[in-house]
Amino acid sequence: MRSIVNLSMVVAAGALGLMALTSCGPRGNKPNVELIQDMMESPAIDAQEYDAGSPHNRGMRVPPDNTVPQGFEPYAYATDIEAASSKLKNPLAGQMEKDILVVGQRFYDTQCAVCHGFKGEGGVEGKMPVSEKMALKPPTLLSDKIRGWTDGRLYHVITMGQGVMGPYAAHVPQSVRWQVVNYIRFLEKQAGK
Repeated sequence: MRSIVNLSMVVAAGALGLMALTSCGPRGNKPNVELIQDMMESPAIDAQEYDAGSPHNRGMRVPPDNTVPQGFEPYAYATDIEAASSKLKNPLAGQMEKDILVVGQRFYDTQCAVCHGFKGEGGVEGKMPVSEKMALKPPTLLSDKIRGWTDGRLYHVITMGQGVMGPYAAHVPQSVRWQVVNYIRFLEKQAGK
């Protein structure tokens, strides 16, 4: 009986001590007490941080070979622009609803307009800060040549690039590229008025 009383006193004293340690938390001016190591500050290494234990001392690691992100769909026409032009069909062809154009415009204005202009006029007129410094000016998207391209070819150029334009597959998500194509078609219609 006496050992049960002593045990309950020890448990009660321990509980009171624990409450006292935790009460000096963020409410007071005293620092927290770290009861379990690495709970308050994670030992995880940030992407750009130095890591002595990794190859080349980089915190950012390259994914293992032959792995792909979730939801990734490989682009079948990466090296064949003619097949892309003829086989890729725009699932949103002719749809100029506001919700489609708003998404297309957002990505166009962010990724394409710096070279091709906000109205698709291209860098020939030198209106955009990036294109006016380029030796080879980006073409207008309103030309008869580009109007004659299929939607599949436009999609391919956005995805893989062409000439001095690099690929934008990493900048314009696969799920919205057709909306960007529709927005370019919308700019062509606006210019053709």
